[in-house]
Amino acid sequence: MDVLKKILRQNRKWVILSVLFATVHNCVGILSTHFVGKLVNHISDGSKISMLLIGILILFALLNPLTSYSNHLLGQYTAERAAHSLRMGFMRHLLKDGSASADKAMSIVQGELTRATDYLSNSFFGNVGMLITSILVFLFLLYENPILTVVLLIPTLVILIYVSISGSTISKTVKKGLEARSRMNHVAFGIVSNFPIVSVYDASAFLEEKHDEALADWEKHTKKEERIIAVLNSISALLSQVPLLCVLLTGGILIYRGSMTLGTLIVFLNLQSSVTMFLMNMPNFIAYFRTFTSNLSRIKLA
Repeated sequence: MDVLKKILRQNRKWVILSVLFATVHNCVGILSTHFVGKLVNHISDGSKISMLLIGILILFALLNPLTSYSNHLLGQYTAERAAHSLRMGFMRHLLKDGSASADKAMSIVQGELTRATDYLSNSFFGNVGMLITSILVFLFLLYENPILTVVLLIPTLVILIYVSISGSTISKTVKKGLEARSRMNHVAFGIVSNFPIVSVYDASAFLEEKHDEALADWEKHTKKEERIIAVLNSISALLSQVPLLCVLLTGGILIYRGSMTLGTLIVFLNLQSSVTMFLMNMPNFIAYFRTFTSNLSRIKLA
């Protein structure tokens, strides 16, 4: 965590701007959906639609893509700056610290550093943005209709138990794959660095066999990792539709009884995925974040 804090401090201006823009974009999206719900209520009631409402909808229709583009652009720029800071910090450490062995440095660059920078570039700030979105949307849905919000959360929390178990399994598999890759790199570097001795004792066939064993072990763990992720995530995607069906069923009953308007149901249908998908993917986010911090713990920065 110390390495992550250092990276974020080095780019704190851009991190703050990214969080701010993500919040603004989410507020624009929520308010836009809210006024769409009002429009649907006017249409279903047959009441007059004011020019003010039309003007607000046009304004949000223009603001939504603008804030979305700004949020995406700033988020990607901040992510790349953070990843660049991590790479350069590690390289400066290697130049200053002559005690690091070459095989260990190579393993870190190919394994921990590559995975950590990929996570920073592609996932970390995106996950933070999803967290902000889910919190804002949940509070808004709770304000719109507490009953439908509870109906949305109950199946989501049940599915969360399954996803938590699957996330733990994925994390353990990824860790074993990294360890297998490290062993393979250690064998490969040992062959290269001790090649004169290997030639003298004619041990090339033996070491080649050891390298093939290490390579086969890494390949086995990699295939297992991809297979487990594919199966567990497919089941999770199928289960993710259950909360939507519950919202549709309950919302239809409430509308039929006159306890809720059609516009409110439209709002829930548009926004519910922001809460459910984040909650169901949260164990995976936590597992990958733990893997990320585990990788960072093996990386030293100058």
